Amino acid sequence: MKGALRAGIIAAVVVLLLAIALIVLAAIFNFLLDLLYITLIVLAAFSLISTGFLIYTMLLLIQSIVTVRNEMRPLLASVQETVGIVKDTAKTAEHTASTIGSTAQLTKEFALAPSVRAVLWPHGARSLPSFSSSTCFSLSSLAWLLRWV
Repeated sequence: MKGALRAGIIAAVVVLLLAIALIVLAAIFNFLLDLLYITLIVLAAFSLISTGFLIYTMLLLIQSIVTVRNEMRPLLASVQETVGIVKDTAKTAEHTASTIGSTAQLTKEFALAPSVRAVLWPHGARSLPSFSSSTCFSLSSLAWLLRWV
């Protein structure tokens, strides 16, 4: 960055020195008015050229925006498809969890509870935790059962 700044300063000084030398020569040879006209023509040409470059840059910007928009459409379609797949997966997972919960409840009520009662009955267990509730065993109920086995 410092090199570019230094080169810009040197170029500006050189242009300024050339302009001063040209003005002095024009004053000596008495063609200041012609120099003014030439300078105005050169500035107008630079203005037209810079306007052309700005128009070209705007066209490139518009083309870039259109390209990005066209590239984003398939990406958005892919994201929407992925969201649909995730929704379907969530529904399937919910159904699977519900099925597993129902199976666990059925197993608890018809397999585990009678076998625990059968095992604990000869040991003289007087009270058992409730196995018929809709919730699963808590850790304290499981610890209570393991104490008797």
